[in-house]
Order: sequence, then C-alpha cells, then structure tokens
Amino acid sequence: MDFTPRTQQILEILLGGKGPVSKQDIADTLGVSKRTVQREFGFLENDIKQYGLRLVNRKGKGIVIAGELQNIEKLRQDIEKNSGVEAAGREERRKHLLFELLRDREPRKLYYYSEMLGVSETTVANDMEVLGEWFSRNNLEVIRRPGYGVVLSGSEADYREAMRRFIHENGPQRFEKRNAKETRNAEAAITDILLTAADSGIYSLLNNDILVRVYNILSNMDEPMLHQLAENALTGLAIHIAIAIDRVQKGAVLEAKEKGFEDLASWEGYDLAARILREMEEEFQITIPGVELSYILLHLRGSKIAYSGTAGDKKAGDDAVMRQMRGIDEEKLLDMIDEMIEIFNPSISYELKCDEDFVRGLLVHLRPVIVRLFNHMNIFNPILKDIREEYPDVFRRCAKAAKVIEHETHEVVHDEEIGFLAMHFGAAEERILERQKAARRVVIGVICASGFGVARLMLTKLSNHLGDKATFRAYGKDEITKRVIEDTDFFVSTLNLDSLGIDCVRVSPLITASDLTQIEYRIKGYGQVRRRRQETNFVLQMDEVGVIAGDLSSLIRKYRHYEIAPNVNFRELLRVLSMQVTDSLAAAAKVINSVTERERLNSQIFPEMGFCLLHCRTDAVTETVFVSCSPRGNDKFTDPALKGISAAVMMLMPIDDNRRVHSDVLGRISGAFIKNEAFLHAVQQGTEDEVRTELTHELRLFFTEYVEKL
Repeated sequence: MDFTPRTQQILEILLGGKGPVSKQDIADTLGVSKRTVQREFGFLENDIKQYGLRLVNRKGKGIVIAGELQNIEKLRQDIEKNSGVEAAGREERRKHLLFELLRDREPRKLYYYSEMLGVSETTVANDMEVLGEWFSRNNLEVIRRPGYGVVLSGSEADYREAMRRFIHENGPQRFEKRNAKETRNAEAAITDILLTAADSGIYSLLNNDILVRVYNILSNMDEPMLHQLAENALTGLAIHIAIAIDRVQKGAVLEAKEKGFEDLASWEGYDLAARILREMEEEFQITIPGVELSYILLHLRGSKIAYSGTAGDKKAGDDAVMRQMRGIDEEKLLDMIDEMIEIFNPSISYELKCDEDFVRGLLVHLRPVIVRLFNHMNIFNPILKDIREEYPDVFRRCAKAAKVIEHETHEVVHDEEIGFLAMHFGAAEERILERQKAARRVVIGVICASGFGVARLMLTKLSNHLGDKATFRAYGKDEITKRVIEDTDFFVSTLNLDSLGIDCVRVSPLITASDLTQIEYRIKGYGQVRRRRQETNFVLQMDEVGVIAGDLSSLIRKYRHYEIAPNVNFRELLRVLSMQVTDSLAAAAKVINSVTERERLNSQIFPEMGFCLLHCRTDAVTETVFVSCSPRGNDKFTDPALKGISAAVMMLMPIDDNRRVHSDVLGRISGAFIKNEAFLHAVQQGTEDEVRTELTHELRLFFTEYVEKL
C-alpha cells in the first residue's frame, strides 16, 4: 500500500515505540503542530484497517497499534519497503538538484526547481539545506534572496573543483587502460566517466568533445611525469583541464594565486604544465590565460604518483614548492610520520619506523597530501568503501593518526585521504605481522551467520575427523575482524565470503568427504603461523566465569519444551516459539525478522538429522535462550517446508559485551546434537525433564573443561 510521507512517519513512530505514544510526542518528534497530527490520524485509521489493525487510545498514556502479530509484521514490512523507495528517490532527487546548481550559475526561483523535480518548493528548500554541507567542503554557498532567486556563490577555482568532485563521485571509478588494438576508443572511455543516469534526468556537466580531445592529448604526450601519475590522478587531470577549457570558452576567469606562486618557473613540472597549456591552445584554437598554468601545475603537484622508490624526491629549484607547503619540509614530514606511527600501533612502532619502504612511501605520499589540503583540492578514492568495510580497525586507527596532519596544517583530513593512508599503514603492519611467525597447529575458523548455530555443528564434525591436525574456532560472519583474520590460517564456511578477502573453503553444512579432502589439502599448505603474545588477566577471567555461570544457570532453569500442532508451517512455528521466549509483540517480531533473515542465508532445517535449529543474535532478549518443541501426537511435522523433521529448537543470543562467552555456551549445545545422541533423541522424543537432564550434563562438562583450562 502507498502511504503519504507524513502518515508513514507517524506509523514508524508508533511501530518503533516500546509502548503507547502521545499525539503531542509525535508532533514534537516531527516538528509539526498537534492539530496537524490529529488531522493525519483521520486518514491513518482507514489505512491500517486494511491490515486488520486498529488504533487504541490508552487514557493518560497514548496510542498503540493493536491487532494480530502477523498483521503488524505485514504493516512493518510495507512501511520499510516504502521507506527504501522514498530514500532512494530522495537521494536521486538531491543528486539531480546538486547537478543543476553546478550546471547553471544563473539565479533561479525555487519554483523553477520545484517544477523540474516534481516536488514542492518546501521540499526543494529542505534539499538545498542538506546540500549545503556538500558545497561547504568546496567553500561554496547556496544563496537564497527574496525576489532574486537561488544561485551558487563562491570563487571560480572552488566552483571548478566542486564540478570535478561531483563527476568523480557519480561517474565510473576510473579510466580503463586500453591499447591501440582495442576496438573501444578514447571517446568511449571518456564517455564512461561522464554521468549517464538517464532515469534520474542527470546528464553530462561537460562537453563530451572537449574531454575526449583533452584525454587524447594527454595520452599521446611522451612525458615521464604523466606516466608516473596513478590512474585516477590522470583521470582527475583530464577532467580538471576539460573544465578549465570549457570555462575559458564561456568567459570565466580564474583569480590569481596567492603569495608563494611568484616563481613558478622553479617548480618541478613547470615545463610540463606549460607544454600542456600550449598543446591545448593549439588544439582548441583559444588563448588560455597564464593564471591557468599555476592551477595545472598545482594539480600535478597534488596528484597521487605511482610510487617507484624515487618518484617525488626533492629536486633542485623546488624551494618554491616547500614554501607553498608553509614550512613543512622533509624533516618536519618525518617527525609527523614518527608521531603518526606511535598513534597507529605503538606495539609495533619500532618495527614500522625501521621499515624503509613504508617510511619512504609514506613520505612520498604525504607531500601531495599537504599540497591538496592547503589548496582545498579533492581527491577521489575509488576503493574507500571497500577499505572501510574490510579493514575498519585499520581505517579507525589511521583516522586517529591523521589528527597529526590536521594539527600541523590546521586543515580537515577527509575520509578519502584517510583511506589512502590506511593502504600504506595496513600493508606495512601486515608485513611485520607476517614476520612474527612461529610453528604451531593450524588454526581454522568456522563461519556461519551467527557463530553458534550451524558453525558449531560443522566444528564438531571437523573436530571428530581432523582434531589432531588443527584447532577449530567458530565465528559469526560479523565477527571476522582484522584481528580474527590475523589469528587464523584459513576459514571454512557454507556462506559466500569472497567480499571479505579471506582464504575460505566453501563447504556443505554436513561436511562431505570432498569437503574434508579440500580442508586437509589446505592444512598441509600451512606450516607456519603468527606468533601471538597472550596476556591473561585474572580479574577478567573471573568476570568471564561469572558470565558463564549466569548463562548456564539461566539456560537450565528456564529451558522449556512445547508441543504444537503437527501441521504448522515454518512461519507459524517461528511465531509460536518467538512468543514464548519474549515479553512483547515488538520483541517477538524482532526475533521473527532476524531468524527469517538468517534462513535466507542458509537453511536451518536439517532433515538428515531430523530437526531444525532456529537461531540468531538479537536485542529482543537480554540473556541466552534455549527452548525446543515437537509435533503434538505425531512423529513428524507434516508441512512440506519442514521436510519431515521431528523437532525444532530455538537458541537466541543477546546483543551485549559478552558475545564470545554466549557464543561458546550456545555453541556447546549446538555441538551436542552431533556428539551426544542421547541429547538429540531426548529433544525429538523425550519429555522436558529428560531434555533438561541431558542439557545439564552437557553444560556441566563445558564448565568443568573451561575451569580446567584456566
């Protein structure tokens, strides 16, 4: 069903609350009057009637949505689906508006943009407020004056830099290198970098012909410095020059650079910049003002150079560049690098400082970084998203180290720059950790979505077959941090984990003979592993013992076995168990959503073993949960989706700071289904007391083994 934006906002507030919500609270949250909210409630009643739901006003407390849990869940899903569409549409609309403000520097009325985008003037005004942050990074401002209209204000240099940044952020990530024999020509390569999002109405900021011709000239110039530019830097240079030519043709003139740019002829790269300018003048038959040369030269100095070991070393006559860097010479840069290393990882700081390749590479990298910061130049990092997702710890520590640069330059270091720093620091750290190896048993990580369900079943079977050859550890997918990767030789999983960039053997949940052969082959290939210094803290160990004891006691005391109708389907089975282990409809809905999402990743139904294992990590519970159920008066569930199983268990882990402890405890229960036939038999055919007896036996062994390890 389609909801109005205001109705949708109110429904989200009511569905997200843990209890009744007053109309005044809703009005305050939305920033509107109470009368506006009351008017919307008239439409809201009719909207939710279609779901079999109603609004209940609890006197003195507020309003709640009442009805069957499955109907509330259906409404929630429709709201989320509608929100996703709205968010995507809002993002594209703002991108279109951003483009139009950059493309057209003539004042326009809000009505002009309202008609173009098909939204109200108020929506356009709100979008412009949001875009203000994007423009401010380039020292630009959206000016709105009554009777005058809306226009982008700022210097010509900042305006051009904003155009270049917009194209980089919204176009393909890089030019593809091609040779003369390839059928695709330079024009096609350039076209890739331009915006072609026809669905959103966004088109090119630049004349295609200009950009193609600029790129051809740069590609055909036999200049070593151009060949040293990283691929994305060459892309940036081509776009920079194309924008400059387009603006010169339209009569826009750059401001002269500030003090420190008087003696440009002494700068390294001056001759190249002058030649580029001459080539462009000849190609386009125009006169390019001399001030453009300083900006091209500055772009060359601020470009990322493909590190070759010597590129970027200080050249004779380059003192003007160092003056432009405001006194941050090589000695100062080395001091900054020392301080950054101490912040990044003090435990291996000595080794990092002795890594000559790392220090020299970082020194070469920081020179253009400083130039870019002082001149407010953007750099495009095509793998920033991957770095942040795959190496979050390295990125976080580099963000702290970058504060050294901010302190010295008094300029903000943005995430794109931090991403490139992470590549330097992360690679050096990895090299050092690789050298810190010592022989030991191979460590294999077993991964599933949660780390205590299917992973534990697999771990138990692998331990039975290969326990004398390797050490196995179970993890949830979101537990695979850089530290886990460093501590593990390779991984085994039923999931596709290519995006994590780890050495992983993909297997069946039941571990076939072929899977075992693959794993044994990997084990033979890993003879050396990292040396790790493990420091134990007695107080922390005792705290952990307390958490374990609490988990074991709660699991045994609160275990319950239920008998339900044999003809239930998967969703009904899940709903029944979720209602039994939570204290509210909202909490039960969370469990249903989480387990259903887990089922989409990998089936939790094991017909070979005659049971299904419903499990997830959720904030719907505050302690570990284990319950089971079987079909009433029948040997097996009859619904085809349940594949003839005779029992179902639900295990839930709370979201708190004791994840590893909870995972180990619940993992022991999962493993018992394979190792302890009596336990599985009791769950399938026994009474509640019989299951509790076997459960107590398993958890007692677990606790004894844990204490012995201490």
